[in-house]
Amino acid sequence: MKRIEPAFPDLFPVTHVVRPGYLPVSSVSLDPIRMGIVWEDAPRRILPAETVVPRPPICAMAFARVIRKRLDALERLLERGSSVLLVLDDPSITPDDLGLGEHDGESRVIALVPVLPSPLSHTIQIPQSWSARAWGAVLGLFPFPGAAAELERRIERLHGAGAGFAVAAPLLLTPKDRHRILDGVDGSGDEEQFENCLFHADVSRGLHALERRAGIVIHRLGMDPVIPNAAPAGSHPGAVKTAALLRLWARRLDQSYEESSWGWRLRRAASALAPLSQDPRILSEEDNLRVIPGFDPWVEAFTRALWSGGEPLASAWRRWASLDGEH
Repeated sequence: MKRIEPAFPDLFPVTHVVRPGYLPVSSVSLDPIRMGIVWEDAPRRILPAETVVPRPPICAMAFARVIRKRLDALERLLERGSSVLLVLDDPSITPDDLGLGEHDGESRVIALVPVLPSPLSHTIQIPQSWSARAWGAVLGLFPFPGAAAELERRIERLHGAGAGFAVAAPLLLTPKDRHRILDGVDGSGDEEQFENCLFHADVSRGLHALERRAGIVIHRLGMDPVIPNAAPAGSHPGAVKTAALLRLWARRLDQSYEESSWGWRLRRAASALAPLSQDPRILSEEDNLRVIPGFDPWVEAFTRALWSGGEPLASAWRRWASLDGEH
């Protein structure tokens, strides 16, 4: 196991990865840890001789192609109460291939399908064998020509195929990545548009607009905008999911208000809430949310609104969702 810090910790609540992480494949793929591209000719990565698994329950990420060769690592993680976010870098790998057997409804393994935008990938591989389990997708965002419409179509297709959640995050491209993408569209007639979006356009503004578009579509379809059920032993699933929503809204408040954002207050409360072994809604009914560190009156009101709607969430949503000028 290797301790990691994801590129977007507000979106991916994981602390460790089963080494070596991703393994290069014959097609371009996505590494959700750094939200970067893994090219076909990426350096070969060697599996370690053995895997050391922490004794306390953790939130781990693992890649299916690695786990298929290291079934002992997955078995020990689950025995010790850890939750595992399993990246399906090969959708043909089934639960049986990983020794998971029949689904009992309480599995701490959450399957994640990585989705790259065009022109990096033109298809979505739906994991049919995982349909009885909790699964969703991570969508890498970049303001390519036609990206907004494509993003909406892909989320709708994932929802129709049974995905319960979708997480959208900016794709972080290196200068080498950008040149390779531009070389890949050579002769298509769209070179000028791609050169403009890769090297000259305001990428940050385009990424924020795509993230908002994804959030609006996910909300309309009734999907979770965060990874649900990533609760290690000792943590209540309701506490973990609420903490994930608080972190997501901390990010959205930062995008809406920038330097004057109160997002840090939501992150502070989420850090205290995630390890809670009790359902926070019960504490709320007993008017005891304030016993959790960081739950000042405004954070408490925001948390209640996440569950039941109303202010201050409603005004935060209106401001965040309207910043792209389309909704």
